[in-house]
Amino acid sequence: MKKTLLIIIIAAYSLSVFSQVKIPVATKSQINKFLNNKTYVVLKNDRLSDYNDAIEEAFNKHWTLTEYEFIYESDFKSMKNDADKSFVMINLIYFEKDKTQTLFDFIVATNGGNFRTVDDMPTICAVPLCYHGALESDYAYKIPLMIKFIQNHITTCRENPLLNEDNIADYYMDKSGSLKKKTLYLLKEEVEPEVRTKNSFATAYPYNFDYTTRENIKDIIDNNTKNAVILHLITPKMNNTLTYCIKIIIDTENGTIYYWDKHKLGKKSGDYLLKSDLKKLAKKE
Repeated sequence: MKKTLLIIIIAAYSLSVFSQVKIPVATKSQINKFLNNKTYVVLKNDRLSDYNDAIEEAFNKHWTLTEYEFIYESDFKSMKNDADKSFVMINLIYFEKDKTQTLFDFIVATNGGNFRTVDDMPTICAVPLCYHGALESDYAYKIPLMIKFIQNHITTCRENPLLNEDNIADYYMDKSGSLKKKTLYLLKEEVEPEVRTKNSFATAYPYNFDYTTRENIKDIIDNNTKNAVILHLITPKMNNTLTYCIKIIIDTENGTIYYWDKHKLGKKSGDYLLKSDLKKLAKKE
């Protein structure tokens, strides 16, 4: 899982509505190995971690791919070289061309084996969670959705062997289709101030949406609510030198991606979902 190469890279196409997203795709043998192994979910050594509580609850409610067991980071060190074990864990990742090498926390699925370092272990799936150092309360309620995406991604790659890092983003975007029949749930404070009123929001985005709470979003995810999508916004809360805002729109029932983009922060583009994002979503077919 090389931090400089594994990365989910977002590189803008000129004149393209959506940015290119390079999502890791494992080989057939790596996927089969993951599915045949027992999955060890690596918890933080901090026994009071909100992350630990959230991922335990998420696996117990939603994980169906493999047999699983919870371990701690201290256990992982002695188990990672076992080829009959697979893992779901947090890994630090940065964008390949980012000169600041800003670190993000990704939830990754990987296989154990005789690898020199953790970074050399194969990436079965990787999904961005937050900037490294973000408050756990900012993202813990969305962890069940990340687990749904991981399952969906692994299943998709297994059933579609022709997918690779160059075409899987287009596959996801084409498969997800329009948002006309979906309701977009999001936090009001995560939207650009210019379009925070419901009337101004509706001028850019003509479909159903609702400003809601973290608690309600968690319920929507946990209940596998149909025809619902949420905003997963990754913003620099702890360090104002961080320069990117990542925006993902994802289906709460099965983890299907509808939109994935990033923008550089500046005077005219803060750490929000922008009006321009809403216009792109409205055009999505």
